[in-house]
Amino acid sequence: MTYKIVEQNLSALLKKLTRLSEKLIRVNIAPILYAVVGHTDEVHPVEANKLVRYINLEIEAPVTKANGWEFVATLVHTDDGNIIRSVPGYTVPAEYRDKATWCDHCRCNRVRRDTYIVRHDDGRVMQVGSNCLQEFIGNSASQTARVSQLLLSAYDMCESAQKTNWLGGHNGLATFRIDLDTFLANVAAVVLKEGTYVTRKMAQAQGGGFTTAERGYSFMMGRMDGQYHVSEEAKKLAFDARSFTLHKLAPVILDVDGLSDDDIVANILGTLKGVNQNINDFEHSLLACARAEAIEPRLIGIAGYIIEYFRRQQPSTVKPVAHVASLDRDGLTRIFGMFDAATKTMLKRPAIRLADESGSAIHLSLAADHSKNAGCIYVKQDKGEKNYYGKITPQGRFLPVAACPPTVEKQLIAFAADPEAVAMKYGKLTGRCSFCGRKLTDDRSTDVGYGPYCAAKFGLSWGKTPIECNCGQPDGQDQHLEGCAVYSKPEAVGV
Repeated sequence: MTYKIVEQNLSALLKKLTRLSEKLIRVNIAPILYAVVGHTDEVHPVEANKLVRYINLEIEAPVTKANGWEFVATLVHTDDGNIIRSVPGYTVPAEYRDKATWCDHCRCNRVRRDTYIVRHDDGRVMQVGSNCLQEFIGNSASQTARVSQLLLSAYDMCESAQKTNWLGGHNGLATFRIDLDTFLANVAAVVLKEGTYVTRKMAQAQGGGFTTAERGYSFMMGRMDGQYHVSEEAKKLAFDARSFTLHKLAPVILDVDGLSDDDIVANILGTLKGVNQNINDFEHSLLACARAEAIEPRLIGIAGYIIEYFRRQQPSTVKPVAHVASLDRDGLTRIFGMFDAATKTMLKRPAIRLADESGSAIHLSLAADHSKNAGCIYVKQDKGEKNYYGKITPQGRFLPVAACPPTVEKQLIAFAADPEAVAMKYGKLTGRCSFCGRKLTDDRSTDVGYGPYCAAKFGLSWGKTPIECNCGQPDGQDQHLEGCAVYSKPEAVGV
């Protein structure tokens, strides 16, 4: 017999069948054999957008038979009528449904809890008691009856495992799947509206919140009605992303010249389900999800990334900062211009320090070229443990972490609006240059709040007067000639 077992019930069922087999072996009876022969995914009978996976389990039980007779059913006699427990595929004749505890062999009507239905190869059917069962099936009567009960228990367990409490609660359905294509279309809808894909790490860096995959899943399950729309564009993006992932990461079919037909078939099958040794673990997991027709909800994080994996492999469509500057409502892109000026003057690690009367001191620096945040400006605490507060994107958007004080963004906006005034505040509060961090020793620099050399490097005015080097020294010289506009003594480089 083949049973459709609810996926979550399979493990417990196999353990029970194993224990029954051990009991059969102890009485010299062949064990119960079983094999998983595939699965089917069907729509959840109660909740939309959920799929239930049924495991097709093939059961082969030993036949209790001798002299042409075989055991086919047990009649459990109760005050309310007979309870019929028959082997799969056999229907007990109606005449036995309410028959008393009669034995057709000894012709006695004794007080019995159970009687047994046996069938001959020629079609004869008889009701017998446990003591007479030996005459038909062989072995001791008690052993035969026990084996029969064990087999019926196995069938009952298989029948029970095909069902579950769809409404939850005790023994409720805890495991279900979702259709991959439907899920990816919902994730694509989120990406198209928000313009970005938020991973778990990104969400944590921004102080928590939902990832893009979680938003897509919640929308799919009806928890975010009206926030997104699964358009034809979203469906196309989902289809293209899955197809691309399968094509990109699947094992490559080898050159089939000279191979036999069997080798070619094995090669193709290996490509469809084989392991690609040329990809990393993450890509392998991505491929496994893309191959599945339905996935468990716990896998939405990796499965949802199929959309982003496809997007990242496409030619860049990011617009230059100058074009998207209109999106910079706070003017933070101006800070990038200052770092750009400092970099062009050969400063290897330009930095900017800001402070206010509340004691909030922050440090700005460029992310390294090899960093995943290349092109961004890091914002950190300027003293102590130098805690990370967030980053400024090239589009002028500040992305703070949860631990970022609310004063930080205000400082950044104020600095972008009037860098000279905010840099002056840092110099007067700390006695050090807002850019190089060195102590200010010149009266003019102390009054302005930063030195003329740094002003020239970052393209700012010094004392409301543009700094122009008149000593003829090439850009990048740390020491200028005495008397020039950016002259600094060796012992007081920060003036």
